[in-house]
Amino acid sequence: MIKNKHILQWKIDEINHLVDLFRNYKNVAVIEVAHINDMQFQTMRKILREEAVFRMSKKSLQLRAIEQFKNESKKKNLDEFVKNIPGQSSLVFTNIDLFKLKNIFLENEWMVPAKPNEITPVDILVPAGDTGLPTGQVISELNMTLRLPTRIMNDTIHIREDTRTHKAGDLVTVKQAAVLKKLGITPIESLIKIHFAWSDGEIIPEEILYMKMDQFKQDIATAYRQALGILFEMPFFMEEMTDEYIRKAVSEANTLDAMIFGEGIEVSAEPEPKVEEKEAEDEPEEEEVGIGGLFG
Repeated sequence: MIKNKHILQWKIDEINHLVDLFRNYKNVAVIEVAHINDMQFQTMRKILREEAVFRMSKKSLQLRAIEQFKNESKKKNLDEFVKNIPGQSSLVFTNIDLFKLKNIFLENEWMVPAKPNEITPVDILVPAGDTGLPTGQVISELNMTLRLPTRIMNDTIHIREDTRTHKAGDLVTVKQAAVLKKLGITPIESLIKIHFAWSDGEIIPEEILYMKMDQFKQDIATAYRQALGILFEMPFFMEEMTDEYIRKAVSEANTLDAMIFGEGIEVSAEPEPKVEEKEAEDEPEEEEVGIGGLFG
């Protein structure tokens, strides 16, 4: 337990609580909270309340807690973990698989309003239809601030046609953000994303957590084929690669035959032994061995 008269009691309590969380959970994920909608954050806490603990603390307290846990547990890679904690972050403690946690975050995407004085990463569109807003000063805001084509119907303001107010890369001013929020326009995708993770001594960086497995498998298969291609060009023979050499030879033979005669050929693994006619009459005729016989 930390006892230091120079540290306020609430800070000591927070450090000790963080150390307990490190003791009780094997996985710790770091998420940046600076651009996360508060309602989104609280909703995710409720979804994962049985499986994860979200803890937002001052970075200085997080670092003290990790240092204390490192000294008592002797766990690996905590120094590297510390280096990757950004200024505004929450630590997520869990015993569920970190890839599963990532998928839960991905499945709970939010759409949020454009932030004032920030560049929009997407086009912002205001659809045609009833805004539900009453007539009054707001109509001049729609016309002047966002240059929206409007009309009055049944005492509410309607947008006459779908209108793009911003292109991706445009700055959204404070006034524009306020008017878009009044209209209920939420064009920005917001995801809780794992910035870095530590799993019982092992570091899992963001690029590994969010790797596209289908592309990864395809890259591995491509690299394997390329390696075989280089091998087959080598001026020597590797006995342990016999099956691969046979497959390549059969493939090339079929390709050539198809080009010349329009159909594939069957290739046997070994040349059939020559037998005398008399012995051939006494023995039952064997079936021709095709490519299938080479490997099974």
